[in-house]
Amino acid sequence: MQDPTQPMRSEAASAGFYQAPWGKAYSRIQLLTVVDLLAGKTVDFPRENVTFKKAPKATIPETENEELPFG
Repeated sequence: MQDPTQPMRSEAASAGFYQAPWGKAYSRIQLLTVVDLLAGKTVDFPRENVTFKKAPKATIPETENEELPFG
């Protein structure tokens, strides 16, 4: 319910910025008060999912597709 203290602001500033591929910088730690949230302020972050890499699609080698000999 209170404004962030100077040590809180220093800690947030020391975390630095995330540099998006399109050039915009986003604060890694953002301080929002209840008043800010009620006023409609939100966390500033990239709206596109560029922070995580997608894993390559798994392929099954042909040798694993062979039937097992029963009999």
